[in-house]
Amino acid sequence: MKKALLAATAAWSCFAPCAAHAQDAVPAADSASPGGVEDIIVTAQRRSERMQDVPIAITALSDERLAAAGVTDVTKLNTITPGLYIQASTGFVLPRIRGIGTSAAGAGLENSVAVYVDGVYLASGPGSLLALNNVERVEVLKGPQGTLFGRNATGGLIHVITREPTQELTARFSAGYGSYDTLTGSAYIAGGIAENLAADIAAQVTAQGDGYGVNIATGNDVNRNKFDLALRSKWVFTPTDATKVQLAFDYAKRTGNASISSSQVPGIKPLFGPAYDIDTWDINADFDPYQRLKGGGVSLNIEQDLGGVQLQSITAYRKSRYDIGFDTDLTPTPAQTLTFSRLNDRQISQELKLQSAADSAVQWVAGVYYFDAHAELDPNIIMLSGPAIPPPPAPPITMITGYSKLTTRAWAGYAQATIPIGERTKLTGGFRYSSERRSIASTAAATLINGFVIDPFGPDVAQKETFSAPTWRVSLDHKLNDDTLVYLSYNRGFKSGGYNARLPGTPAFRQEKLDAYELGIKSDLAGRTLRVNAAVFYYDYRNIQVSRFQLNNIIIYNGAAAEIYGIDMDVELQPARGFTISAGMSLLHDRFTDFPDADRYTPNPLGGSIRSTVPADGNRLPSTADATFNLNFHYDHEMKGGTLAFDLGGYYNSGFYGQPDNVLKQDGYFLLDASIGWRSPDDRYGVRLWGKNLTNEAVATALGQSDTSAIIQYDAPRTYGITLSANF
Repeated sequence: MKKALLAATAAWSCFAPCAAHAQDAVPAADSASPGGVEDIIVTAQRRSERMQDVPIAITALSDERLAAAGVTDVTKLNTITPGLYIQASTGFVLPRIRGIGTSAAGAGLENSVAVYVDGVYLASGPGSLLALNNVERVEVLKGPQGTLFGRNATGGLIHVITREPTQELTARFSAGYGSYDTLTGSAYIAGGIAENLAADIAAQVTAQGDGYGVNIATGNDVNRNKFDLALRSKWVFTPTDATKVQLAFDYAKRTGNASISSSQVPGIKPLFGPAYDIDTWDINADFDPYQRLKGGGVSLNIEQDLGGVQLQSITAYRKSRYDIGFDTDLTPTPAQTLTFSRLNDRQISQELKLQSAADSAVQWVAGVYYFDAHAELDPNIIMLSGPAIPPPPAPPITMITGYSKLTTRAWAGYAQATIPIGERTKLTGGFRYSSERRSIASTAAATLINGFVIDPFGPDVAQKETFSAPTWRVSLDHKLNDDTLVYLSYNRGFKSGGYNARLPGTPAFRQEKLDAYELGIKSDLAGRTLRVNAAVFYYDYRNIQVSRFQLNNIIIYNGAAAEIYGIDMDVELQPARGFTISAGMSLLHDRFTDFPDADRYTPNPLGGSIRSTVPADGNRLPSTADATFNLNFHYDHEMKGGTLAFDLGGYYNSGFYGQPDNVLKQDGYFLLDASIGWRSPDDRYGVRLWGKNLTNEAVATALGQSDTSAIIQYDAPRTYGITLSANF
């Protein structure tokens, strides 16, 4: 792996002068010329800029690119984004960028990779499982974002930018049917309401009739997304040329058990039952898993031109309720069951931002951000029966009911400026100071086998702590010519500490920090028919927040330090009209450098696992692959009766470990997606046949050991179907 990284870095080091030579040899084409790669406008620095002019590693995906790749929600973005890996475990979205992220899902646990929609941060993990049904583009920013965005993120961020309605009447509809008796439908309608007012409404619904598997113990379907509804609406009011007001609403409802159907890792005997051998997407548990989500939000975005200075205010409110239940012992033996757990999330955020005009010689931005969030487990009910009931002299407890409330209040002030140094060189400097107050209040009650209730069961918990830190960014970029940019940057990232709601008596875990050094190039070559963007980077990562299983709960503790370095690359080629080849690569070297107290689980011949504490120095980070590659082909063939569209996409992942002990491993895998479609000559009507995971790979979305069991959850198997569409 090190040899591959050295070879890739050496190739990169010679690429800048080679790119400059190629640009001198081939005249640049207009970005709108036939066969040229498309210019993408991004807001990575909180202003609209060409992606090729921004000294940040970005993968920007237009709605056309997302549709061609069959990406309908955020969990599939990793198949077309180098360095990004996303798990959907227990109904939570758990993204990682370049190895930075978290595997812990729970109340008040925020990820190291932040998710935004139209500038609004989404703190809730279940609420981040977004349908991409009215999207203009998705921007994936790699590396710590510790200056300009509201919540500090050590790994990077995913920013979903939705379509903005105009006065022109637009309507798009689609309906589909797929394997496992799955029905899908979507609609988007936009247009003018009044002279200065435009609005839209977008809806997407999925109903899966059959699960990918069954619960052997009960005979009921599992791994099933029973019903999924996403609604969005945006209203844009422009009373004057200097003022724009956007009011946005969204609502989501989801039921099923697609990302919570857990089974025992094959070959490891659970504590409360025999080892079993079942089909990949089946489970064998005495309790059927379930999940139910309802939530949404509203945001108000006001932009005002003050004459040479732009003022923006973003106000947002979000609320969600998420219910789950599953068999925690993973066996058909009644033992331990999370029968009901309700997570209530609420957040309020406010940002005020001033920035220079687009034609200003010095580009600057400054602002303040406030965030207030509450996450409640109300209640969390664990049932104990059979062999799980404590033997005498311990009291025979049959039910434990817990209540926890976590509160986060955070503020930050930030500023960043880009100063030209000569004609082709720019220096950027940014600074942010953040302060976050975290608190937890918790209580629990126990019910005995005779019905007697012990309340409280153990001491009530009330803790609070403040986490504060400065973060910054420094970068120097230089244009070798009009179509080649090279840059060097240093960024400090910070993520605050916090508390574990499911084990509230544990001390707060500490804040983590990341120092990131990056050297990158962005280039459009060969008459702008070839785009190559690449970056090499080195990360110094400290106080890492690592997940662990404790008493069948996933919690966070600190994992000391790690070193990560590597290279990622995006390539897009348009060799002919209607033909596009896109590819991505990520090579990583990731190792814990100082982790003296890591958990290690050794299978117990009597069942379950024996937990010990060992050094993990030299081990790889969880859920992080040494290498990932993606390759996508898109071809439009025009003919008299319309246009045929062919899409083929492949994604390779070299495999990863589930936990820091590097015991349980997901082997390397290859995913293949394909589709063929037809569009009418006027582009109004279309039909598409598609298939996903045609190689039928079993890919773990959760993988870990605890004292009682070794858990695994899987992504979807091979699926295929047909989609009809109409545009007006």
